[in-house]
Amino acid sequence: MSQQNVHYFPGHMSKAIKIISGFVKSVELIVEIVDARAPLSCRNPMLTTLAPQKAWILLLSKEDMADPAVTKQWLDYFGKNGVPCVSGNLKKEKFVNILNRVASPFIAAKREKEKRIGMKKQPVRVMIIGIPNVGKSTLINNLRGKKVAAVGNKAGVTRAEQWIKLSDDFTLLDTPGVLPMNYPDGAQAIRLALLGTMREEVLPTEELSYALLGYLKENYPSILMNRFGIEDITGMDSQIILQEIAKKRLLLEGPNLSETKAAYLLIKEFKDGLLGPISLEIPNA
Repeated sequence: MSQQNVHYFPGHMSKAIKIISGFVKSVELIVEIVDARAPLSCRNPMLTTLAPQKAWILLLSKEDMADPAVTKQWLDYFGKNGVPCVSGNLKKEKFVNILNRVASPFIAAKREKEKRIGMKKQPVRVMIIGIPNVGKSTLINNLRGKKVAAVGNKAGVTRAEQWIKLSDDFTLLDTPGVLPMNYPDGAQAIRLALLGTMREEVLPTEELSYALLGYLKENYPSILMNRFGIEDITGMDSQIILQEIAKKRLLLEGPNLSETKAAYLLIKEFKDGLLGPISLEIPNA
């Protein structure tokens, strides 16, 4: 995956950084959510440097869509680098127990201080951060047990901060998704576009499909062949593979096979996890 430098920083994201910076001093625990399929690419340095002194946990979401062997490598990688890290499927698993375990020291310290000064019990303030479309709103809904935050499969659904009382022990702050201003590594921009964290018009669909096909041919050829019933992709270039996909799925523009429709289909099925468990990046040793 290669691509020239990409600049993408909508105005509402600049505002979001200021909002998050304003609230960060008032929280005690930060939960950063990233997509398990490309967790390093999903981390925004502008966010991770906001509060180095705060307790921090990294949550790899969409675990079911990622290669489980690679996810394990990422858990080990972040753990060795001093970042507490967990993974899961936010639509199926409950994360209340994880949050309770991580925040227990804060709860104990708060309760002791409150008792000492005769103060009424107050919840631990938790901030949820992350770039768009990694599962922040899904996590809020998961923890609450009912729908309390907007959820959508596209970038930019959450545009304003939301304080949500989860229980007597926790108050959560959901924040708008914020992307980095630039991507010196063009491959990162492509990964994020494929994950749906940037709007589709930022990078050409055909270019994204070629990048995805090249990666799948090298790392997950059997998934590609099984999904579209292509017997052997060895030696096929990306254009031929798109033609084969169009043929198998009867994607036409008039009487002709549509490579454009095949490219859209390929990317959509990847985003939706229909191709199978795939990770877009692997940690360095």
